[in-house]
Amino acid sequence: MNTQRQITILTITHVIRAFMITMPVIVIYWQEHGLSIRDIFVLQVIFSLVIVVFEVPSGYFADRWGRKLSIILGLVGGAVGFLFFWLYPGFVGFMLGEMAMGLGASLLSGSKDALLYETLLEDKNESNYSKIQGRQFALGNVSEAIASLTGAGLAVAVSLEAVFFWQWIIFGLGIPLTFFLIEPKVHKETETPHIMSTLKEFASGKRYLLYLSLLSGGLSAATLSMVWFTQPYWRSLGIDLAHFGYLWAGLQLCVGLGAISAYRLEQKLRFRTLFSGLAITPIILYGALALTKPVWLIMSIIPFFWVIRGIAQPIIRDYVNRECRNSNRATMLSLNALTARLIFSVSSPFLGWTVDIWSFQTAFLLSAVIYGAITLGGYILLRTAH
Repeated sequence: MNTQRQITILTITHVIRAFMITMPVIVIYWQEHGLSIRDIFVLQVIFSLVIVVFEVPSGYFADRWGRKLSIILGLVGGAVGFLFFWLYPGFVGFMLGEMAMGLGASLLSGSKDALLYETLLEDKNESNYSKIQGRQFALGNVSEAIASLTGAGLAVAVSLEAVFFWQWIIFGLGIPLTFFLIEPKVHKETETPHIMSTLKEFASGKRYLLYLSLLSGGLSAATLSMVWFTQPYWRSLGIDLAHFGYLWAGLQLCVGLGAISAYRLEQKLRFRTLFSGLAITPIILYGALALTKPVWLIMSIIPFFWVIRGIAQPIIRDYVNRECRNSNRATMLSLNALTARLIFSVSSPFLGWTVDIWSFQTAFLLSAVIYGAITLGGYILLRTAH
């Protein structure tokens, strides 16, 4: 197997998938079609619940029938989801789109990371996993930054609908490329254990993974909530839609900056320093937003959510991969992602309702308490198992 060719295909596919021209205007598009902040979070919960239902079965599917097939079907699901957004604008159409994308995301979540790790494992280069994945994240976020400028410009120059028309076409461009991926031998040569034995291993035999998933799940849910808070929050601050493109592009570059830094941080910082720092970030960042009034200071705090998102993902997935067997790697990675979606599904509708009834500041304060308790609790438990 040509390792570099495989990594290049995975990287290009990631970059195409990250070219999300809809992201700087998606909340505005939903609001233009009558959705409230609570409705928007309900859509994200539907998306998350689909992932909750299919995350582990899709990981098992990838372990049993191949990461390549799982990646292909995942990209198809994403393209179909955006097609629904364009054809049927309204809550029902958006819900169907979120369901298709949720299924696609669950098929992708464990399989692409497992395929990358096992490609490196076959080449005896797995120690560079977080470095290579960090680079992929960085390139993906540069792609999304360019897409943000493109999408906002298209929305202003043509229409919001035009943005969603082109998005499903762009998303589908990665599908033909994935047919050239090769299943690593290290996966082909191992027998996939029954899904229930993997679940039992995660819940009781691998307490380290369970606690790591709790910490990473709280952190992922905290930063994901901020993703959906940001656009309506900008609007409440009086920021014009014309500025959303370059503002959103800047946030994606912040993720890239964090992702590039992840490998160096993992190499230089001790486990306790690294993970305790990640655990307290929801309290610091949400607490700062809740107490801050000047707009310039608010705009300075928000990018740190994206930086932390970029730092955390490659590092945590590297730690998860180290504890997995080749035979159930995709399932274990899916279980890790599942924790984040469960936390987000429970907390986000309440936080969205808090914005509608009270204010963003109240929602931010509650976010600091809820997500901070989860991440700190996960870190404390993780220390006992490390």
